[in-house]
Amino acid sequence: MSLYPILIAPLFNKFTPLPEGGLRLKIERLASTLKFPLKKLFVIDGSTRSTHSNAYMYGFYNNKRIVIYDTLIQQCKNEEEVVAVIAHELGHWKLNHTMYSFVAMQVLTLLQFGGYTLVRNSKDLFESFGFQTQPVLVGLLIFQHTIMPIHHLVSFALNLVSRAFEFQADGFAKNLGYGAPLRAGLIKLQEENLSTMNTDPWYSAYHYSHPPLVERLAALDRSDKKEE
Repeated sequence: MSLYPILIAPLFNKFTPLPEGGLRLKIERLASTLKFPLKKLFVIDGSTRSTHSNAYMYGFYNNKRIVIYDTLIQQCKNEEEVVAVIAHELGHWKLNHTMYSFVAMQVLTLLQFGGYTLVRNSKDLFESFGFQTQPVLVGLLIFQHTIMPIHHLVSFALNLVSRAFEFQADGFAKNLGYGAPLRAGLIKLQEENLSTMNTDPWYSAYHYSHPPLVERLAALDRSDKKEE
């Protein structure tokens, strides 16, 4: 996770520092307000591969970087919409979503190794499948099929948590005063990325780690009504 953006991603895309100007100043000011330890601010040439737009951050401790797709800058109508998207991403950091997700994945990985060890050492389980020995590959296959129902439940739970994080990050950006530009930016990005705007709620809850646009806009509207 830490090596990919530094060593691997530059092999496929060009990273250039965001030029001095209003956009850079606004992002740096936002980062400073949130006490985000921003060290570098890059633009990636995502337009050379597709029209997909995005922004993300990476880095450990006090060495954080923000990367903005050039398509995001091109597609948003103004700088405020770009900053609103960045505010959403910084919301994930401020609310510790990144750390929670990282810890959860490490715990799940340890549980998987532990589960495989139990299967690998279960002589009775191998014998029930007709094996008198305990081949490693067979143990792996048995473990994969055994854990499949649990995997679906865990994936569903992770999607629910991820979706909740997205709503929280949207709310965070809105509380910073970026409600209107965030709405406009989300709509524009959804159009450009050709994503489904209004998926069936049950389908999206199971398959999507991010809520559909309609649900995100509705959540922002509900928060507006609560404030009134």
